[in-house]
Parts: sequence; structure tokens; C-alpha cells
Amino acid sequence: MFKRALRTAGETLEAQVDATCRWLGRRVWIVDGSSCSMPDTPELQQMFGQPDGQKRGCGSPVAKIVAMFAWASGAVLDVAIGPYRSSELRLWRQLWNQLKAGDVVLGDRFYGAYADMAQLAARSCDGVFRLRGTRARTMDFRRGHRLGKDDRLVTWRRSKLCPRTLSAEAFALLPETLAVRVLRFHTRQPGFRSETVMVATTLLDPIAYPLAAIAALYGDRWTVELHLREVKTTLDMNVLRGKRADVIRKEIIMHFLAYNLIRALMWQAAAEHDQPLHRLSFAGTMQRFEAAAPYLWLLAGTPKAAMLYQWLLSWIASDRVPYRPHRLEPRALKRRPKPYNLLNRPRNQMRKALLG
Repeated sequence: MFKRALRTAGETLEAQVDATCRWLGRRVWIVDGSSCSMPDTPELQQMFGQPDGQKRGCGSPVAKIVAMFAWASGAVLDVAIGPYRSSELRLWRQLWNQLKAGDVVLGDRFYGAYADMAQLAARSCDGVFRLRGTRARTMDFRRGHRLGKDDRLVTWRRSKLCPRTLSAEAFALLPETLAVRVLRFHTRQPGFRSETVMVATTLLDPIAYPLAAIAALYGDRWTVELHLREVKTTLDMNVLRGKRADVIRKEIIMHFLAYNLIRALMWQAAAEHDQPLHRLSFAGTMQRFEAAAPYLWLLAGTPKAAMLYQWLLSWIASDRVPYRPHRLEPRALKRRPKPYNLLNRPRNQMRKALLG
């Protein structure tokens, strides 16, 4: 029921996106993974496990989650949930049932493996991923078929060893070779992680998909980090409260359902008041809805409720995030933690030490 509600909300939001809002007429999904902590109970420890750096009895179980966000609307149709040590690639493949022919998947270097790009191509989908590993270190732009400056068409060969994240049957179905387009572009803004970015894609036509368009699309990959921040920080999913595995999964899905409903409200406000969706504030939308919700409930079914709802959409549309290109912020905390010792031994041992 919870997954059906999540998918229904996501599909309803995606249905409102017309071709003019898509990337070169195609639907794009941005994939990424994250994690969330939960109470330390025996059932959750057995189901999800905890990081190796934490001693038994001193840490907390952690769930790994992978989601694909729609590039145009930010909608989520499904979320894959697994133990802390589960593979993100395996979790990501659980979400492929939501892909349709012609879709494009955008992700960082972790997702750009040969097996996944070949399997996406078999589904008539395309991928745009940061070039990874040995291929990135050994890429020679003097080889392959030249499509333009810093734009090469190369042939990748399937490895002899089956990846750990793939079954032997699925590995045997992979093609022996795969045509891949490798692009290189440069970011000159100080503070960026890399000045030279290499991207691998199965979008092979340089006329239909020019290098500048793909570079701009890959620049939007960072929006998935903002969406995950909205779910984990703004909606407070970073630390879960359930004490059973089934409750934890419901809690995660409900957070993404709430996220979809808020994104739908943002989409409606942006469409009715001709505002860019990505310039509207997610936290501001949530705060404004919380302020208006009691009055909408009291006035439900009356003309005043419709007027109040239209006023709410106008209020949301007026809360635009300032345009701050290439803004730099240190990844550091200002607020100091409380001066308490860390729990580096199980609690019962520390109690005995205090009594002794």
C-alpha cells in the first residue's frame, strides 16, 4: 500500500510534465544513493547491520537507500532499501522497472560500469555517467572515431571476469562490445572538485546531442544531492524512529511520499504563476503549507477553501531561491557539539565502570 501510494503520487506528478519541459524531448532520471540511521535493536542489527568502524553495542544500524529522481519534476516513483553492506548497483537495478524506452539515466562515476550501460542500452535507454576507474585514467583522445573536439566514439570490450554485483547468467547475456561516446569538458570556476570532467554516454549522435548540451545536463547531476538533502534533512529522515524492519521500510517510503506531495505542490505553484520550479524553495513550501493546512481543513468543501488554496500557491511561488551561481560554502559546522564523552563501549559495560 505504501509503495503504491508513492508510485501513484510520483506518476501523477510526472504526468503533468509535457515535452517542452524535458531534456531534448527525453525523460531524464538522476540516480544516487544515501543512508539513514535507526535505533540499535537486535532485529534491526540483524536486518541492516552497522558500519565496521563502530563497535558492537556502541553504534547504530544503517540502511542503504537508492532512488531515481525525475530531472524535470523531481518526482520519485520508487526507492530501493537494503542493508548497509548491500551493493548500490544491485539496489539501483531494482528500480529499472520504472524506466521506459527512450529514458536517459544520469549519474556519477559509480554507476557508469560496462554491464549497466549495456543493460540500459538493451532496454532502449541511455546513460550519462562520469567516466570511472581505469577507463578514466587510460582514456586517450587520440584514439577512436573523432566526433568533434574532446568528443570521441570508442568501443568498449566486456571484461573476462564477471562483476560481483552481477549474476553469471546476466553477465553471459552482455554483448562482447559496446559503442560508447566519451566527452571531455572543463570547469574553470575555482572551488569545483575537478577542472576536467570526462563523461561516458550511449547518446552517440553528436548532432542530436551536442557536447555542450550533455555537459550542461551533467552539471544538473548535483540536483540529486539537493533532493536527498530535502528528504533527509528538511523532512528529518536522517535518523529513523522505528524499531522493527518493516516499520523502518514504511517510514522511509512515507518520507519519500511526503517529498513527492510537496514537489507536486511546488509544481502546481510554478505552473500557475509561471515560475521556474527549481528556483522555488522546498523548505519554504513545506512551512507555508503547514501554516495554511489547519485553515484548509476547517474550510474544506467551501468556496473560501478554494480561495485559500489559490492564495497558498501564490505564496509558494513568491518564495524564490536567490540566483547564486558558483556559490562557495565551506563544508564545516559552526555549532560546537556538547562536551560529552563518546559511547565507545557497550552501555552495560560503562554502567559497571561507573559503579566500580
